[in-house]
Amino acid sequence: MTSDAGKTTPSPKEAVTKAADEGTSLGNFDDARLSGLGYKPELQRKFTLLSCLAVGFSISNSWFAVTGALTTGIGNGGASIYMYGAILVALVHVCIGASLGELASAYPNAGGQYYWVIRLAPGGCRAFLSYLTGVAAWAGAMITGASVALVIGQGVVGIIILCRPEIVYKQWMGFVGYQIANILVFFLNCSNRFLPGLNKASLYISLTSFLTITLAVLIASPKKASADAVFRSYTNSSGWDNDVVAWILGLLGVNWGFSCLDSCVHMAEEIPHPEKNIPKAIMGTIAIGFITSWVYSIAIFFSMQDIDRVIATPTMVPVLELFRQALRGNIPGAVFLEVLVVLTAIGCLMSIHTWQSRLMWSFARDKGFPFSSYLAVVAGAPYSVPLWSHIFSCFWIAVLGILYWVSTTAFFSLLTGGILMQYISYMIPVSLLLIGGRRISIPGPFYMGRWGWFANGVLVVWSLFTLVFYSFPLCFGCDSNYLLLCSSILVRPGKEDFQGCQEGA
Repeated sequence: MTSDAGKTTPSPKEAVTKAADEGTSLGNFDDARLSGLGYKPELQRKFTLLSCLAVGFSISNSWFAVTGALTTGIGNGGASIYMYGAILVALVHVCIGASLGELASAYPNAGGQYYWVIRLAPGGCRAFLSYLTGVAAWAGAMITGASVALVIGQGVVGIIILCRPEIVYKQWMGFVGYQIANILVFFLNCSNRFLPGLNKASLYISLTSFLTITLAVLIASPKKASADAVFRSYTNSSGWDNDVVAWILGLLGVNWGFSCLDSCVHMAEEIPHPEKNIPKAIMGTIAIGFITSWVYSIAIFFSMQDIDRVIATPTMVPVLELFRQALRGNIPGAVFLEVLVVLTAIGCLMSIHTWQSRLMWSFARDKGFPFSSYLAVVAGAPYSVPLWSHIFSCFWIAVLGILYWVSTTAFFSLLTGGILMQYISYMIPVSLLLIGGRRISIPGPFYMGRWGWFANGVLVVWSLFTLVFYSFPLCFGCDSNYLLLCSSILVRPGKEDFQGCQEGA
């Protein structure tokens, strides 16, 4: 990778040596190492391990993902998806998180996956694979932001409809709520001064909301489902004759709760000792995510009273109807719990904006986007953030909202592409690592040794597995997903100008 045209980036070993030599003059070893890799340190290292973990968990937000994707799994496996599918997906993502953490530990750079490809790929295909990885990573972040913006918009509209039953939900209502959410949350990422604190606050809000909702529905629900109904029941109303296929497709909703693990990776230039702290943040995100999502799922399914009304609710927010039932028809109580969900979603979208703007900014440094000369600029005080990249990313989220207004089928199908794009961006560098015999010139503190073969292999196999099955529609006979549309739109701009380094690892 190059920061100036024609300048060859040193190998990691040379960069570390140079950083050690210049560390005193630069005053910070992390920045010195970054300078040795050919990049000018531009972002302030104001994030701590806790605030980086807050970014990761606020985005993955596993219990919140169960809330947002409740109907996804109910018809494709029922409670078993959330009881046992969550265990399977969590174990897989321990391997995925470990693989990402290992590479982040060896190559701590805000570019993340696309930068790792540059270090690991052979010269002939390095630029192409790196560019493909960078575009896939950013597309995944952007689509994820679109999904959460809709959750916020629909949540607010759902509250209004619950209080005013005469109102009938229309697509334009969700569209307006979506756009307002995207615009308002945009301002939370415009200054780096308060951003670490805001991310910590979003973590605390999420965990407090999780505890409040879990206890409220368990304590207040008039009757509890049987243990057999929660732990042994299986439901397939998807239209798929094959129960295994239906169950696999139902994993998509659970899978969202363990996605976006690379969000921590792109904070590498804003946190001290990223080679140690980023792997910790990734693994902490998975651990907290599994505990909260599993406990929350148990509470939700033990408290569910009428599943048919939950699915067919006129509010278009299934969990809001579940809250109303569990609280014995108490509308103010249900509204309060849904407000907690919306606040959690706002924190989630704020962290997604942080994630996607850093990803775009780092990619623009290497001319991966049109208008890279603007997108690669870090705004001066009082902002101290890549403001143009933030604006451009939020603009594309707004554009995706138009797709929801035009066709909900196309929009929801496209959302699946968000998680698949992430897996593509993970699979490419890890596959290159395996092909190269897992040779890393200077392994970081999180180097896995021979256990890395297993973790890396699980990541690649799972990515290929989901690329096949998640491309099927959840319900047999529904329109297929629009992943290819997303790929064709996003893969082209900036490719000719993209710069790759001249040497690998």
